[in-house]
Amino acid sequence: MKTNSKQVKELIKTHILACVYDENEQTYPTFEGAKNRLLSEFNRVANYTYNLRKFPNNQERFSDYLCGLPFHFEYTHEGIKDYLNGLGINPTDKEYTNNKSMHMYHYLIFKAIN
Repeated sequence: MKTNSKQVKELIKTHILACVYDENEQTYPTFEGAKNRLLSEFNRVANYTYNLRKFPNNQERFSDYLCGLPFHFEYTHEGIKDYLNGLGINPTDKEYTNNKSMHMYHYLIFKAIN
């Protein structure tokens, strides 16, 4: 999967912008606002002592955080696969496991906000 193209990065940022909302369920007008909210909530919810020991890697901890269904991100395996295939990063329609697809989805979001 080729995920480092400028087009994919922009599509991920647009996806984050559409999924992250404020306390009044309103989306943010800029990516920076959505990114800051997502990072703030991630730090507030996922960075506590036990979790820091369980997932010392920030990316793994972020993936675990997204499994808790924050905001409006994809959460079904089919939804995640459809979203990733819609990015055009799988031109040969290779089948990936549900777990690998989920981790790729979480990684792309993590990479966009860091």
